[in-house]
This record gives sequence, C-alpha cells and structure tokens, in this order.
Amino acid sequence: MARLADAEPVIVPTSISENFLMDPKELLEEIAKIVAKHPRLLVLSDEIYEHIIYEPSKHTSFASLPGMWERTLTVNGFSKAFAMTGWRLGYIAGPKHFVSACNKIQSQVLQISKNVKS
Repeated sequence: MARLADAEPVIVPTSISENFLMDPKELLEEIAKIVAKHPRLLVLSDEIYEHIIYEPSKHTSFASLPGMWERTLTVNGFSKAFAMTGWRLGYIAGPKHFVSACNKIQSQVLQISKNVKS
C-alpha cells in the first residue's frame, strides 16, 4: 500500500520481549527528527483519542516534543472522551499564525454551508 502511494515502507524492528509493540515515545521522537530536517514540513496531529488510553500507556502530544510546537497544528474534540456522540465539538491548537489562517478558512466554509442550505 505504501508503494502504491509513492511512499517508501520502513521496517521497524520489534522484539518478543516487548510483545512486538513499538515504543510510542520513540516513534514520536523519530517523526520529530524528520520534521526538524525539513523546514517547510508541518504536522497535523489528530489527538481526538487523548483520553481513551489504557494504563500503563499515557498520551503525549506531538506539539510537546522539543521544537515541535511551532510546527504542529493539534486537532482535538470532546465527542469521543465525554460520550457526546453527534455534538461535533472540537478545536484546533497551535501557533497563532496557523490558527488565524484556519479561522479564515473555517469562517468561509461556514458561510458557504449557510448559503447552500437557504
């Protein structure tokens, strides 16, 4: 599937001692290294399942990694964690210039959808 999308698959070694699971923190740190090498690369981090985690795991926001706040837009919401199915309440967090740009787009999308309904 990766090759069909012109991507290069990367084999990540795992071990039986770790139940063949990857270390999520190590994975995030490797992604952050790639992002840091490419100045125009941004991260859109969907963290909607932030509160649906089983111990001993814990949530780590990508934006909390060193140097990643400036490069990350975090999308989150309330529907999943607080059983608010259908409410569609969410938010975006990140550097002010990114969030301001998102607000401009959102305001136009809302206006278009109002015009389509009438």
